Amino acid sequence: MSVTVRRAEPQDAVTIAKLALKLFAQHREYDPERFADLGNVAGAERYYGGRTTAEEAIVLVAETAGEIIGFVYAEFEEINYAELLESAVWVHDLFVLESTRGTGAGKALIDATAEAARRTGADKLVLTVAAKNEFGRSFFKGRGFRETMIEMTLGLNG
Repeated sequence: MSVTVRRAEPQDAVTIAKLALKLFAQHREYDPERFADLGNVAGAERYYGGRTTAEEAIVLVAETAGEIIGFVYAEFEEINYAELLESAVWVHDLFVLESTRGTGAGKALIDATAEAARRTGADKLVLTVAAKNEFGRSFFKGRGFRETMIEMTLGLNG
């Protein structure tokens, strides 16, 4: 199965939104108290569609046989005081359809994101991964990422 990666276009937004909803659901399964239920295709379509043309955003799709099987959404952060970041690309979302995992799509998306990040002048990729997402944590460590922060959450509703 040959995988290609290309920059997403506004017309890809509905497909990306549907993939994003799968990613959202995955996170809700990990921890419904932490992760909000944003399961709205129209809202996700507007959001990701808008990011496809934003200058600071990197939105890429992985395809096989003309079908989108995964996506990545990242943004260049020249300076981010809250995260103590400088000259970084923050990878917000990466998702590959479960049925196509192992095809190299995730690796191709990370490699293409790193290349796009270099073109922005960034010197690092940064991301978070759900604590219970063992597959994702292993995948990112296998690509050379290292742990630098641990997010903690305190529920305030009882």
